[in-house]
Amino acid sequence: MSIKPSKILLINILITGAFYVAGFVALGSSYPTIDSSGEQIVHWFLNNGSNARFYAWTAAFFSLGLAIFGGQVSALLPKPSRYIFLAGVLGFAITAQVQAWLWAGLALHPEGLEPAVARTLFDISSYWGPLVNGSTTAMAVAFLVVGFDKNVEIPRWLTWLSIIFFVEQAIETITVFGHKGFIAPGGTMNVYLGGLIGFLWIAGVVRWAIPRINQSS
Repeated sequence: MSIKPSKILLINILITGAFYVAGFVALGSSYPTIDSSGEQIVHWFLNNGSNARFYAWTAAFFSLGLAIFGGQVSALLPKPSRYIFLAGVLGFAITAQVQAWLWAGLALHPEGLEPAVARTLFDISSYWGPLVNGSTTAMAVAFLVVGFDKNVEIPRWLTWLSIIFFVEQAIETITVFGHKGFIAPGGTMNVYLGGLIGFLWIAGVVRWAIPRINQSS
């Protein structure tokens, strides 16, 4: 018995979202941020190494789920938007992998970490936030452009949601200049504000795709 593509899409995005949430839950509320000192970063990894490695493990499956999502949804878009969307999704997946493997690397031998080295490596991983926006804006712009094409059936609500997502993610790139607080790299603006709007946008895309994906297969 074959499974309908729409069911695969729904199951996949639910599992992918669960891995994403599970990774952040595993880190707990005390994980280091751009404001943490080198000593605090070393101390956290000494006491939470398994949590960091679990986070990296979930990132692998999160990236897998994104690739499946990107492949299914991009097939519903016309050229060149399908390629722009898929490139954005894959860029998002790769950025998540790079950021997670830096965390896993810091967690492997934390007892030998020098605070200055830990601080530098952690700073590098923190810039996943502003730089992933290059990929998420590509995802949004693919739908935004198609939304104004009368030959493609994109509902007005999804077009506007794509505009909001694009604008928010574009503004979010200013976190590359931040040092602390709300606009710090990998901080509240990247993780919580961008994450919430991103979840809503992806849910909207899945809602749009489900009734169409079976017809295109």
